[in-house]
Amino acid sequence: MKRKIIFCFAIITTLLQFSFLNSFSLEGQVTVGDINGDGYVNSIDYANLKMYLLGLIKVFPTEEGSWAADVDGNNSIDSIDYALMKSYLLGIIKKFPKSEAIPTSTSLATPTPQVTPEPILSNSPYPDWDKERSSYATFTGSGYSGGAALLDPIDPDMEITALNPYDYNCYGIEAALAGAYLEVTGEKGSTIVYVTDLYPEGAPGALDLCPKSFAKIDDMSKGKIDIKWRVVAAPVTGNVSYRIKEGSTTSWLAVQVRNHRYPVLKMECYINNKWVDMKKKHWNHFVVENVDSTTPRIRMTDIRGYVLEDIIDSIPVSGDTRPAYIIDGNVQFPE
Repeated sequence: MKRKIIFCFAIITTLLQFSFLNSFSLEGQVTVGDINGDGYVNSIDYANLKMYLLGLIKVFPTEEGSWAADVDGNNSIDSIDYALMKSYLLGIIKKFPKSEAIPTSTSLATPTPQVTPEPILSNSPYPDWDKERSSYATFTGSGYSGGAALLDPIDPDMEITALNPYDYNCYGIEAALAGAYLEVTGEKGSTIVYVTDLYPEGAPGALDLCPKSFAKIDDMSKGKIDIKWRVVAAPVTGNVSYRIKEGSTTSWLAVQVRNHRYPVLKMECYINNKWVDMKKKHWNHFVVENVDSTTPRIRMTDIRGYVLEDIIDSIPVSGDTRPAYIIDGNVQFPE
């Protein structure tokens, strides 16, 4: 009987030691958050965690993935881990709760992606961006749907305008002022309008206003009036948002910035450890090919030279046929 007890005790002791050594092995070799085991905590791990929580995958790419995904260390993989992962990638937190309690290896850790939570004036403003223009204005009832800037749906109560091609495509950038807000002044006063369309036949500085805006600054009977206008801050709240164009995948990605306080003239995408310029098209989207993540990092520059970094969530993979959709961003340009 004593032999059986001693034998059982020996087995239990051995199992406990093995469990401890296995746990120690994970703590020493696996970085918290590195779900795919490539030695980095990045957007690929974030995507794996999201797919797991949505039930799109049942297991992680590596055997240690479940341990790495439990970033708060409560022995459960849930939405809290997902929120912590996003905060880590955005630079809001510098380490995971599990990292506070467990001495994980630092040799495999990668620097946190530096998403800029506050705008940095690191580029020079575009020349004369705030200069007052003088020209003429006409009026039209179009521009509320199917406008060149592809900003549908547009509230029918909004004050909008079409903009001449010289200013619409200023600085050699197609659709540079698409989605901009302009303060327009006429004989009777001023109003603020939203650029939703192109005024192909307009001379430099010319606007084709909606009737509501035209009537606010001069008499409708004139049909054509002298005006002055300048770019102003958009009356928006919250963060920017992104329209992902239909047909977009990680192979060909088209992104439109919305709800931005000032016109965005430049966008870059972080691909293979370097920033790649995204070309702005006349249909008001920035385009890039062969993105290496479904949650890519992007960098935006507005007309005043302010630069913001962000992460765009849930880019479609090849074969996805969903229509265009809008997702929330995490940053906003200052007033």
